Amino acid sequence: MSEHFYKFGLAGFRWLCSVEVLARPLDLFSKVWLRHRKLRAHLRAGQFDAVVDGGANVGEFARIVRQVLPQANLLCVEPHPGCVAALRKQGFQVVEAALWNRPDRLRLSQPTSASTSCTVLTSNDCERVWEVAAVRLDSLPIVGSRVLIKLDLQGAELKALEGMGDLWDRCAGLLLEASIGVNGTLEPLRELLTRFGFYEYSTTNELEVNGRVVEADKLWLR
Repeated sequence: MSEHFYKFGLAGFRWLCSVEVLARPLDLFSKVWLRHRKLRAHLRAGQFDAVVDGGANVGEFARIVRQVLPQANLLCVEPHPGCVAALRKQGFQVVEAALWNRPDRLRLSQPTSASTSCTVLTSNDCERVWEVAAVRLDSLPIVGSRVLIKLDLQGAELKALEGMGDLWDRCAGLLLEASIGVNGTLEPLRELLTRFGFYEYSTTNELEVNGRVVEADKLWLR
């Protein structure tokens, strides 16, 4: 009986994948599910007692942390006003600022309709632009001896890491978005983290354009 159910289920799955209007959302759902599954496993194994969610947006990663590590000290850092409101509505502790290598005031621009596209690196003559505070990572009120730093900053990850200071001593892991290719951030990040004794442990997500990986979320541990 179970063999018949298996064959029936497999045939149904193949049919779903053959229908383009259904295949696309199914593909997206499966990628999100796999990414979340990886993140949960890594969070459990890492024994982190504190997490900084830099570029928290509306809290996708923060919600996973709260579910898997409910006792960990979790701090979200996010400059976008609408996202900050959404995070606080969910009960997260939030520092409303961009992460940078020094205290400053920066221009945050949103070049597309998605808040995830926000950047402090260029204004691009966007209609949606905010002046936001910028802070260093080592100025954050984060308590813990095994801190995980997650940064999704649209290319400003290296700038933010220049502000780590003595937080390096307590950092046990970094989950960083890296661009791949000519002038990408992956190689400079790898060189920097190797100097601090980190090794590349896992790739939790990849973005492909025309069959080529252009961005990836990488987890480094030590």
